Amino acid sequence: MKCRRRAGIGLLFAGAVACCGAANLLIAAAGDATERVTLPIDHAQMFLAPYVWKMSGLGVDARAEAAMPGAYLKAVVQGTKTLGLIIDGTANRDCPPASMPVVEVSIDEGEFRVVPLTRTGEVYTLPLAEQLDAAGPHRVEVYLRANDLTVKRWTAATTHLRIGGLTADAGATLIAPSVRPRRVIGFGDSITEGVGVDGLFTSWQSLGVNNARETWLPLVCSALDCEYGQLGSGGQGMTREIHLPPLTGTWDRLDAVTSRLTGGFLLPEPDYVYCMMGTNDYDKDITSDYARWLTAMRQACPRSRFFCIVPPLGVHRTEIAAVVAASNATGDQRVHLIETTPLRQLFRAGQGATQCAYDGVHPSRFGQALLGALIAVETQKVLSREK
Repeated sequence: MKCRRRAGIGLLFAGAVACCGAANLLIAAAGDATERVTLPIDHAQMFLAPYVWKMSGLGVDARAEAAMPGAYLKAVVQGTKTLGLIIDGTANRDCPPASMPVVEVSIDEGEFRVVPLTRTGEVYTLPLAEQLDAAGPHRVEVYLRANDLTVKRWTAATTHLRIGGLTADAGATLIAPSVRPRRVIGFGDSITEGVGVDGLFTSWQSLGVNNARETWLPLVCSALDCEYGQLGSGGQGMTREIHLPPLTGTWDRLDAVTSRLTGGFLLPEPDYVYCMMGTNDYDKDITSDYARWLTAMRQACPRSRFFCIVPPLGVHRTEIAAVVAASNATGDQRVHLIETTPLRQLFRAGQGATQCAYDGVHPSRFGQALLGALIAVETQKVLSREK
């Protein structure tokens, strides 16, 4: 369903209204009280990115919490002039201001507006739009653009995005959003997280240059018509532990204590699994750990197709290729190697800026676009051979 363009949109950074958990809210707008309704995050018509949200509570007390940048929601609201996002800032208590999560919001396919969150210790409503046409449906997309890796991303909620749903005018309803038919889960490090996409990355307390939505994985999933779970975290390796355990210790968990699996399986089973790991393991042999991860993932996703990507710098190409070949030799023909050799000369670690990376390592938007296009084309080649 095509959503009508908004008559006006306001991403209001001040005066966000406190939400007390009630189904109906009275919110002052231009001096007048306007009745609002809560559309809870666990509503059947609220679509959340697969594999990345930790759910708790029910109804108006329901919460969805994401640790990793790239988590998103999609919703279509009918019959409202205003929209707001319920943020549970109690997750962010004691978070340093520069480390707070940053979200991006689009209404009715309009431009994405960047909103660094600032409030902690309370549940509140972040206004998203006003003066909408109440006669038509309005599409809402919210993304966790960035957060600070170094403030206990894996072990605490301090920099997580925790949301309770949307607010709208009384009488508004949710209708089913347009959802892509396939599912993907993608693992990676800072390249997949979106570090340095919009400029030179200098500090985890300068998050403005990080942008998870404009990385290779969303681009590939757009080309393949997939919804996706994005699991990229800076410094993580297949073997090395920096702020997070290695991938062998995190792939099956939403955080340090919460499993991502249901009865040992990843549900719904993804159509495709992508892994682009190894850059942070530059001085280690990752063969054993890569094979261990692949074996465990295959048990959780017995029918998924796996794509093991050589990082753009080319590190561990031999080990990754060996693991894929060994898996194929056992009869698993649904594991594939994706080479990034055509891009290698455009990424030069430690040698300054290149055409594709402000620091030679972390792809810019252009670099991410080239990387995403290459991976999408190589994936399509594999899928075409299987038809």
